[in-house]
Amino acid sequence: MEKALADAVSETSPGLVLDYLWGPVAEAAFAVLGRSGEDTEANTAYVQIGSLAGLEASLPADLLRSRRIRITGSGVGSRSAEEMLAEAPEVMARFADGSLQLPYTVFPLSRIGEAWAHTGRSRAVVVPD
Repeated sequence: MEKALADAVSETSPGLVLDYLWGPVAEAAFAVLGRSGEDTEANTAYVQIGSLAGLEASLPADLLRSRRIRITGSGVGSRSAEEMLAEAPEVMARFADGSLQLPYTVFPLSRIGEAWAHTGRSRAVVVPD
């Protein structure tokens, strides 16, 4: 895995990494980012979104000292209430005019087990039978 990642960034350091996996995949990415060429001026934003490959990952201290990298999370707690409120008018306007499309799958309450097990790209929505 490390070789594939190293090949992908052999020319230049990435400006943005969206990590849906975490765990050992993130550790491999950190190892590669720590030695990705001579591009020490590159700014990399590493956004941790999901943890499909594991809940924990070790972060080498030398990566933080040797590269311009910003590691942030993306989830309900990663943004302040003020930031979310500032975006609310645009989100509501898009919702009202129908341009905001949110994929969802409806499950009746009698199929709650299926809703919990749902792993598709859409959100599971449980409604009364």
